[in-house]
Amino acid sequence: MSHSVDASIKVLLLGDSGVGKSSLMLSFAMGSFDPDISSTIGIDFKVKTVEVVDSAGARRKVNLNLWDTAGQERFRTLTSSYYRGAHAVVLVYDVNEPQTFHGLQRWIEEADAFCRTDDEDDAVYLLIGNKIDKCGGEGSDSEASMAVPKEQAQQLAQKRRMLLAFTSAKTCAGIQQAFDELARSVYDKMRMKNNDRPSRLNFNKSRDDQNHGMCC
Repeated sequence: MSHSVDASIKVLLLGDSGVGKSSLMLSFAMGSFDPDISSTIGIDFKVKTVEVVDSAGARRKVNLNLWDTAGQERFRTLTSSYYRGAHAVVLVYDVNEPQTFHGLQRWIEEADAFCRTDDEDDAVYLLIGNKIDKCGGEGSDSEASMAVPKEQAQQLAQKRRMLLAFTSAKTCAGIQQAFDELARSVYDKMRMKNNDRPSRLNFNKSRDDQNHGMCC
């Protein structure tokens, strides 16, 4: 691991096709938006370094290794192997399309089977309601225009122990804050697991490898 980075975290982006997973990743990692971007075929991968303040007040540099998975049904078996070892799962739906919110259930169940098998070492989940630009952007007016009520998302997030954010890949609204919070939450979780002993955590290994001994 580079000495300039304190941790490397594997993050999976899940959700139905067309909810904007690829655009979210592109907007976050590259700071750009492509209105003509095509649906992911199989797996796409990008790395983004963020700086977070951990629970002890220290600034940490964290690499987020972002895995964008195909949402189409025919690619489901292709993506299943990529769940293992994930430190975080981002579940994305389109706030303007209720069926994509309801479709989250199967993604949650599938992710749980690989990423939340142990209460002591489960992955951090982030629920993202994307495309808020299509209902007026941020604020109370846009929330009232959402086809999926904000309260519904809040209830799901609370029930399934998920962070929650509302974003726009087109305008970048809410994206940086959402991933910063995700990175901080994962870093703090792993730091607590290691009894606050190391100042640097080796997250290059998968969670499965870490269960056999954390390398610090």
